[in-house]
Amino acid sequence: MINRFLQTDPSFHPSGRQLPERIAGFRQERSPMLATQRHTAILELLEKEGIVHTADLVRRMNVSSETIRKDLDTLEQSGQLSRVHGGAVPSTASRPAPKAAEYISFQIRNSQNLDQKAAITHYAATLVKEGQVVALDYGSTSQIMALALKEHFQRLTVITNSVQNALLLADCPGFTIILTGGVFNKEELSLTDDPTPLLDRLHIDIFFMSATGVDPVIGCTDQGLGEARIQQQMIRNASQTIVLADSSKFNQASLVKICPVSDVNLIITDSGISKDLLPVFQKAGTQLIILP
Repeated sequence: MINRFLQTDPSFHPSGRQLPERIAGFRQERSPMLATQRHTAILELLEKEGIVHTADLVRRMNVSSETIRKDLDTLEQSGQLSRVHGGAVPSTASRPAPKAAEYISFQIRNSQNLDQKAAITHYAATLVKEGQVVALDYGSTSQIMALALKEHFQRLTVITNSVQNALLLADCPGFTIILTGGVFNKEELSLTDDPTPLLDRLHIDIFFMSATGVDPVIGCTDQGLGEARIQQQMIRNASQTIVLADSSKFNQASLVKICPVSDVNLIITDSGISKDLLPVFQKAGTQLIILP
């Protein structure tokens, strides 16, 4: 890329003498590029690689890191890329618009993407310590998470708005189960209501949250208004919020916005999404883990 903008014969000297190869190479390496040439080179490399790193651009273009940062800022302001820590990724404006997620019944979701959900919840369980306070919301992934906790732990306090989760954990003698209370949703086997005073009196170590849609711009969304209010209250009271979402939930948006992705500490998903999304979510304010 850079060579295109340099002398075609760097060993040529105005005196007509050929320079030694070592000196000619040095001259080629030190020839600076114009700003417009750097911008073109950056965008071409970004299209090819999917991400560019500041340190690599400094080396390739033989300019200071401050110059590269200004270049990236200029390109971001013109909407041609998005800055991330240590570099840049393609602009989110070039991404396809998130799809509207249609309602899928609890019974059907219980039979979808089971292997992916099992892998996600198995990994999530490794983040829990014996004796902690864990919050679970409702839904099929949350139910599999409850089973993972049941398998791996003897003592936990579990706060949930899912009647199904409470029943699954009821025979664990060392578990304390706290139901949030509220109006019973027969379709989702969940409890819904306005924020409950009970939750405001409780501290949560880790809230494992499910979502119908996950998008770096729109955030985490869901289909139940009453359930989303309780999820939001759990986020406020939790030291950590971890989203458990299989790859089918990405680039989806449901009716009810739970929170921006910057409000969660971690999102765990499967290999059905591209690793190019890692810096995109980092730019949006959270960490994304893609399991193999």
